[in-house]
Amino acid sequence: MKKNRVIQFSLVIAIIILFFTTYYSGNKDKIDEANKNSSTENASKLTEETSDIIENVNYAGTNNRGTFFELNAAIAEIRRDKPNLSQLQDVFVIIRLKNLRTIHIRSDKAIFNKISNDCEFFGNVKITEQDNIITSDNLNYYNSKNFLQAYNNVEYNGMKGALFADKVDVDLLKNEANIFMFNKNDKVKVKYKN
Repeated sequence: MKKNRVIQFSLVIAIIILFFTTYYSGNKDKIDEANKNSSTENASKLTEETSDIIENVNYAGTNNRGTFFELNAAIAEIRRDKPNLSQLQDVFVIIRLKNLRTIHIRSDKAIFNKISNDCEFFGNVKITEQDNIITSDNLNYYNSKNFLQAYNNVEYNGMKGALFADKVDVDLLKNEANIFMFNKNDKVKVKYKN
C-alpha cells in the first residue's frame, strides 16, 4: 500500500511539473521575446533622442593656414545620434587671421562641426572687425577655407558708408568680398559717407 501511495504521489508531482513547464514556459518565451523587442525599441529611441547639455563651452583651434579661432557659448547641446555637431546658444567667436586681423562674431544660435571646425550662425548675427560691422540673419564660417558667407538681410556699416544686400561672400585671406542680391532685378543699396 505504501508503494502505491508513493507511485501515486510521484505521478501527481510529475503531472503537475509537466503541466507547469508546458503551460508556463511557452508563454514565458513569448513574453521574454516581447519584452526584449520593446526594450530594444525604447533603448534606441532614448539613445537617438537623448543629448548632453553643457554650459559655458569653449572650443579653440587653428587651421592649416594659420587662422586661430576660439568659440564660446553659454549652452551646447550634443545629440547622441550626431556627436560631431554641437547646437549652441548665445555664441561668441574670435577669429585671428595670420596677418593679425581679428574678427568677432556674435549670434543667438549656431551649429558647430567639431571635425571641420565650420560653423553655421543664425539669429541676430553680428560680425565686427575694427570699425566695420556686418549684421545678418545667417552666417556660415568655413574654417578650412577661411571663408565667410553672410546671407538674408545683410547690412554693412563702416567708416566709408553702408551697404544693404541679400548675400555677402568674404575670402578672409584675399580680403575680397562679393556682394549679391537673390533676385537679379534687385540692386545692392550703397550709401557713402562724406
